[in-house]
Amino acid sequence: MKKLICLVLTLIMALSCFSIIPFSVSAASFKTENGVQVEMAPFLYKSTLYQMEFPSHQSYEIKEKSNEGDYAISREINDLAYTFIFPAGTTKIECKVSLDGENDWRGFTVNSTNHPNYWEKDADGNVDLTKPLTFRRDEITAERDEYGVLYRDFLKDRNAGGFRDCDKINWRLTYICNSEEITEYFDIKLYDYDNSEKQLVKAVNFNVAGLPFAALTGENVAANQQAAGKYLSQNSFDIVAVQEDFNYHNNLIEGMDGLNYMTNHLGNIPGGDGLNVFTRNMPVYNEKRVAWKDSSGILSDGSDALTPKGFIYTVIDIGNGIYVDFYNLHSDAYGGADSVAARTSQFRQLAEFIKARSAENDRPVIVTGDFNYHLHSREDNYSLYNILYVECGLKDAWVEYHNNGDYFNMHDWHATGISSWGNWDSVERFMYKSGGGVDLVVEDFRYTNVKDDSGKVISDHAAAECDFSFIKTEDFIPNTQELHTVTTSGDSFIYRITWILKALLMIFSDLKNLPELLKELG
Repeated sequence: MKKLICLVLTLIMALSCFSIIPFSVSAASFKTENGVQVEMAPFLYKSTLYQMEFPSHQSYEIKEKSNEGDYAISREINDLAYTFIFPAGTTKIECKVSLDGENDWRGFTVNSTNHPNYWEKDADGNVDLTKPLTFRRDEITAERDEYGVLYRDFLKDRNAGGFRDCDKINWRLTYICNSEEITEYFDIKLYDYDNSEKQLVKAVNFNVAGLPFAALTGENVAANQQAAGKYLSQNSFDIVAVQEDFNYHNNLIEGMDGLNYMTNHLGNIPGGDGLNVFTRNMPVYNEKRVAWKDSSGILSDGSDALTPKGFIYTVIDIGNGIYVDFYNLHSDAYGGADSVAARTSQFRQLAEFIKARSAENDRPVIVTGDFNYHLHSREDNYSLYNILYVECGLKDAWVEYHNNGDYFNMHDWHATGISSWGNWDSVERFMYKSGGGVDLVVEDFRYTNVKDDSGKVISDHAAAECDFSFIKTEDFIPNTQELHTVTTSGDSFIYRITWILKALLMIFSDLKNLPELLKELG
């Protein structure tokens, strides 16, 4: 339907390396001297030990009973996520932790003979040592992992009550790879922070379905946009990202009371990208719109090429000196080979942009939008995961909050029989990473089907709603980048005529696919 919309409207308009001496790190991902990839939570907080803060979400609520009474160990401490990727040929690993780096090392040991479930298997079900060993702290690992004991007993000061005061946790990895025993060390720092340095930010991402097809389907798009604006305004969101904000932009913003900052609307179809960002009381700077280099489909495959889809980059002032690099995107739709290739290219283009910006200015990062991609689809050999999560160090809010940080196993969600669309691992995503001495923590994540006053769902997409905590640590880096507001070009007469002519040329160049379009439309 969307391809027909674009076609009809266009025609109408046209008419460093590390030593084995203990060292401190605060990055979420790094490689040791001998090539072990280490991925773990970048910050641990002493206050989570002393103040016993923990998210209310059931799966992360861990309570313990002790002589001192009830106490809770927060997700950040008790469920610290870590992943070690050892080189191919690794047959045994030993992970140990200590508070002083010299004595009382505690941990676990596994080997390929006695614990083959941690190793990948070949076609015959035998341990395959030709592949790297990816070792995660999962439920099975936790049963053998004395790391939990470390927090409950090792960190606990039984003489004074409460917990022992320490500044870092030392790690020691010893592993056998191709018959050679290797030992490496690294530290994870424990940070102090004051509650006054912790800020809750409510963000929402919503494809508002603002395509102007009312005349074709009978849908009252203007009323739907008004209902969307009302919902986004009345639910106390601090940051709002939207896609498909096209010809009914004025209807959308009509009811957006309290959302005082917004990006510059690029325009309608054709020529508009449908992307905008709104904030409640947070100034928005350095707006930049980037169109995808590769897209697929004119009269087929979703007709994505008929608008300059891409992403919008902004810097948002969170307050208290904290700024975040905020991205809102819309990737190619449909599942054909060309669309899949286009999406992979788009993720690559975005990743290169993120890495360049982060190299210039170390800040927290949030990436949201309509990705048209499910992780559980394993599309293009996990392209989204490999490009944006592994290379850019991003995490996925839904995965971290609802799937225990497991990016690969979603069998339990499949077993519910509920469609993933708008419910779990949906295409509306939030990704994030800490930076600049500011830790970013997901406090809540939910999908919501937005309805009008009559109870009718107003979009074919759910709204992805994510509550973040921005936590300022002692390593906080003040912003030194020049920040400025931007007036985006677009929606001018020349720009609009240029895009009308461009769209017409594309349509005429793709008339061979018109029979396919007509056949699909019945």
